[in-house]
Amino acid sequence: MAGLRELWRDVVPDAGALADELVARYTQKGRNAYRDRYVGIVLTALEALDQLSTDAAAVELAVWFHRADHESGWTPTEDAEASARLAERLLPAYGVSPARTAEVARLVRLTGGIGEIKAQDANADVLLDAVNAVLASDHYITHAAEVRRDAERGTESPEPFTEVKRRYDEVRKLLKSPIYRTGHAQERFEADARANLEAEYATLDALLPAPWRGWQRAALVVGALVTALVAFVAAFGAARSPWRVPEYDEDSVWPSVVLTVLALCAVPTVYWCATRSARSGRIVAGLVIAAGVVAAVAVWIVTPETSEGSGVGQRVPLMVASAVLLVVAGAAALGASLLTRDPVRPRNRGQVLAGFGAVAVIVLATIFVINPVQRAYLLSANEQLEGQHQPAGQNVRSELTGEVGWTTAAGRASDSLRDMVATRFGIAVSRQIGTIEMLDPATGQVRWRYARADSDVQPRLYAVSGGQALLADFDDLGYFVLDADTGRRTAAWPGRTKDYTIDNLDPLVTGRTVSKGSDKLYGTNVDGSNRWTYEPGTCTGISAAATADTVVAHLSRSCGDPDELVGLNLKNGKQLWSHQSTSLGGLTAVGGSVVGVEPESGSPVSGRGMLVGVQPRSGDVKWRWPMPTTWACPPKVETAGNFVVLISCPSKAEVYSGTVATAIDADTGRVVWTATMPARYGDPYAVTTDGRLIFMNQVSDTCQLTSLSEHKTTQLPKSIKCDRGIVAAGNQLLAISGRSIVALR
Repeated sequence: MAGLRELWRDVVPDAGALADELVARYTQKGRNAYRDRYVGIVLTALEALDQLSTDAAAVELAVWFHRADHESGWTPTEDAEASARLAERLLPAYGVSPARTAEVARLVRLTGGIGEIKAQDANADVLLDAVNAVLASDHYITHAAEVRRDAERGTESPEPFTEVKRRYDEVRKLLKSPIYRTGHAQERFEADARANLEAEYATLDALLPAPWRGWQRAALVVGALVTALVAFVAAFGAARSPWRVPEYDEDSVWPSVVLTVLALCAVPTVYWCATRSARSGRIVAGLVIAAGVVAAVAVWIVTPETSEGSGVGQRVPLMVASAVLLVVAGAAALGASLLTRDPVRPRNRGQVLAGFGAVAVIVLATIFVINPVQRAYLLSANEQLEGQHQPAGQNVRSELTGEVGWTTAAGRASDSLRDMVATRFGIAVSRQIGTIEMLDPATGQVRWRYARADSDVQPRLYAVSGGQALLADFDDLGYFVLDADTGRRTAAWPGRTKDYTIDNLDPLVTGRTVSKGSDKLYGTNVDGSNRWTYEPGTCTGISAAATADTVVAHLSRSCGDPDELVGLNLKNGKQLWSHQSTSLGGLTAVGGSVVGVEPESGSPVSGRGMLVGVQPRSGDVKWRWPMPTTWACPPKVETAGNFVVLISCPSKAEVYSGTVATAIDADTGRVVWTATMPARYGDPYAVTTDGRLIFMNQVSDTCQLTSLSEHKTTQLPKSIKCDRGIVAAGNQLLAISGRSIVALR
């Protein structure tokens, strides 16, 4: 070709034959890409750049040689290596020095990605910018198509679109950074080259099957939008929630209203930012992030301090959550805008699935991360624990000497005795307004005091884990587990357990009554998690008692089916046995047996009938003990050690003047002792851990204690009133004197 030959500038004297050979190579038949027009474009660009090089002749020779040896299907690396070897073979024959020949070969190899560019490598910078000048050419689209066709003709890859995918990735990489290395080339070629590459990128994208293309950006766009929506919902909820508990009228609501408006405005804003790759979109996304950070810090700084009378309300964590979500939404929008913008095309499968996936992730994060963190924060912020946790007196026993051991404030006297429970580390007392105290059984001093500022109820207390832990039931909050020794909260039962009932304490078995569907029985761990769930069916009430390895449950049917008694494995809840047509109720675990009452049909006295001992593992009846027909009052069933104690009236004539008590061995069903005393059936009584049944009754102007099992009577100080009752905390007896709780020696 005469035109290309004319561009040879005799950089090598008397090398016309070399020029002819190189021109012939670029114009030979069968060559589709890298023809004479391509070399002409590169040489023309070099004229504007060669003054920047340190060896202009070597750079120009490298241009002539860099695609001189080319075959269809060769990669740029293969082209460059073959062409460099051609230069190393031909140039010495025309008197080119070894140093320049080596430089030409090095530069040629660099065009195929072989070797490393030096730190200050002007020759390489000029050569690569001249070669890349074809990217800015008006004929680039034609050249790119020829290169792809030439490459695909020689490929043997079984995977379709191999060359298109390779070039697609290459173009994407070029668009992510400056294309040219020298400032002069950037000014002259950058804009046109970028426009040509974006057009080629669109063409390649259309050629490729794209079931997943752009899923990352789609996920970020949807994630930014949905996160901003959740931030708005959280802020709106914060505006309707109290700043402190109890709520104070002077607490201002305007900060949460401002945050709500900000979050609402952020919804369209982050979508706009996420769908723009311009610099303005990234700046606005950064402003959303900054606003969220400022809001979170501001809320954290002004969070109210807690005391026994005032706690942190729901508004605080909701506002923090809303602010953090704004930060996340802004970050997602920023990430989406930073990704190379894909060409406009219909949504593909990957983008749709990524969008749904983003929604699912946000919903799951809200349920399993944000809500638990918020709940944990409120639980921690609103609790106070005081006390030095001094060692507790052990094995304290009231010997019924008539003396008072210690006194402590009673609070609401009507409830103070009822709301006590003995643990291994003291006597837990439930105080009003969400407070629990652990008293030393030997001195009555407060070992620790646990208070919740977010509760205004008097918690119910249960000793669990062999007295090692205290289970506190706050009606307005749920169940909390406290270490009985230190008062430290070790667990807060999940919210779904708030309506559970305690069917058995040690081991722990809980139940739940539902308005629709089946009542449920749970094998519950101390932390509130359930090992198993038992659902007997609709129209069924459940009562249960548990031994160390078995749960015995009475199923009371109300839909026509007969009642049923079932045994369940305590570990996994699997049914071990079942007995139908049984009316055994009032189940109580005593020692290794379960005892219940089988009422007498047609008896005028409620609860009278047969006392039955059941073998838990098999459901077999171990013994039956008929209640005396002379008893005139509904028997009260208590447990004392390994005994079952029944309390009733000895006869109709003594309903208001006498009480009878009978202790029965739970293993054999034999009567251990029976006693009658001149006391009213409704008089207060207590059962100690060591099996003593102690009645409190008024005699003249003093209060008297009678231990039926020991046949012992004790007069109490006149300050102690019988109508306030008595309670056993382990083996220690507690009563009320004035406005104080007294421990009896």
